Amino acid sequence: MAANLKSKLSAAALRGALAILALACTACGGAFGTVDPTLPGNTSKVPSENSLWVLGTPGTPFQAVVTDTVQSWTFRGVVPESVVIVNNSPGVQMIVTKLSNSAALLTTELVSGITLLAEASTNDPFGTTVVQSSGGVNSIAPRANPNIQIFVKGPSSGLLTGLVEDLTLSFVVEARSPALFLFERPDGRVDAEITSLDEAGHVVADILSDGAVVVQASGGPTLLIKFP
Repeated sequence: MAANLKSKLSAAALRGALAILALACTACGGAFGTVDPTLPGNTSKVPSENSLWVLGTPGTPFQAVVTDTVQSWTFRGVVPESVVIVNNSPGVQMIVTKLSNSAALLTTELVSGITLLAEASTNDPFGTTVVQSSGGVNSIAPRANPNIQIFVKGPSSGLLTGLVEDLTLSFVVEARSPALFLFERPDGRVDAEITSLDEAGHVVADILSDGAVVVQASGGPTLLIKFP
């Protein structure tokens, strides 16, 4: 029991360190609706969206299926990782399966702002966890099309702030990397302007289309990455 309690406390501490304060924004135009198409738009704030976190024993490999009522995404990663659906259609569900035959801890959480809504954990080899919003979803939605993802993979555990946008939507984020942003029905071009708040921070990010990396960029302390 002591080991399980220690694991739970470790996951809770890591969740606190990875806290994402994410705000979806509506606007006259996102980053590409301004006079300078490389600069983020000025948008008004609306209530925060849900965040999904994969925590536990660092380095544990996993496969995840994230779905809302409209689209779904399947991807692989390693613990820890935070996941946010931009412009999501409630409810939300995430199914995560360990890809290792070990007793490593895998904890998944659904968070609104910094409020924990659901949590599930497993130490089983190849164990599976499920978290979902109140009411859940009836089934896994069709695969996202287009499937555009922005993966901020560095600095390791670095504190980040910035904007993730398409032509009409701006998503304000404060997070610890690695962080995966899943765009639901993006309007045309997408971009992210990410700033590392750590001393001498260096941001590393990819944009993926249908699972393939189409743009890679690095720089700091502020990085702009966009597609196409």
